[in-house]
Amino acid sequence: MNNFHEWLSQKQVFVEFLLEKNLPQACHETPLNEAVRYSVLNGGKRMRSLLVLATAEIVEVPSTAIENIICAIEFIHAYSLVHDDMPCMDNDDLRRGKLSCHKKFGESTALLVGDLLQSIAFSHLSSPSLQIKPENQLKIIHTFSNAIGIEGMAKGQALDIENTNKNISLDELKTMHRFKTGALINTACLMVVLASNNHDKNTLDRIDAYSKSIGLMFQIKDDILDKEASQEALGKTPGKDEKDNKSTFVSLLGVSKSKELAAGYYEEALAAIKPFGDNAYCLAGIAELMMTRSH
Repeated sequence: MNNFHEWLSQKQVFVEFLLEKNLPQACHETPLNEAVRYSVLNGGKRMRSLLVLATAEIVEVPSTAIENIICAIEFIHAYSLVHDDMPCMDNDDLRRGKLSCHKKFGESTALLVGDLLQSIAFSHLSSPSLQIKPENQLKIIHTFSNAIGIEGMAKGQALDIENTNKNISLDELKTMHRFKTGALINTACLMVVLASNNHDKNTLDRIDAYSKSIGLMFQIKDDILDKEASQEALGKTPGKDEKDNKSTFVSLLGVSKSKELAAGYYEEALAAIKPFGDNAYCLAGIAELMMTRSH
């Protein structure tokens, strides 16, 4: 795995540089730009960006398209975390070991940070600089819109709120997290394939299956870490879901069964990309990284 970790380090540096370059510069007129930069450039793992770059090892896509997709994914992910931390949602004071955006800049600014990041994300995806077929670009924008809206992240968050203080089934929990967590992971991979001028349905289906499996695996691992890891390791308040009486894989299945379920999704993900051979080396590495992470 030495080569993968070298690839990982190089790509993480690249992503940070790319995001910094494409964010609005701080200005004296308003703290909004500073708050946006604070919320994006705050030490995230960049898993979704790494998935974009790893998927690009399988299909041929212009580098400008990859860069714009990365910016869109990271800006939307940051917006979701800013809004998720607000008092009207999960009400968390910490994010990645720092004060949440609303705790540092106030709730009104935090709300606008999310609005601005969503706008910038779509600006990147609709840019002529993607250098791909117009019909492919429309498919990307359509897929992305669904992933963050009523067939994705927003629906998942709404279900999370609705299911608080309720006993739900395992299938209902999986459905909720396919939307809330999995949709953005899924679309990060799918957009890369859709950006390729010569992609085929088999490739799209296999990447779809891989990304859906790791999306659920990622959330299960999150629930396990929320139970087992410290605040220092997590960079946020541990045990909060349990305290707020939210349904999690751990509360429903226990830690041991949750680990077994995550392992099953990990194997499913690897099986989906096996036909890609060596070209899927980095996708397999990311799946392992997600499975073994400690924060």
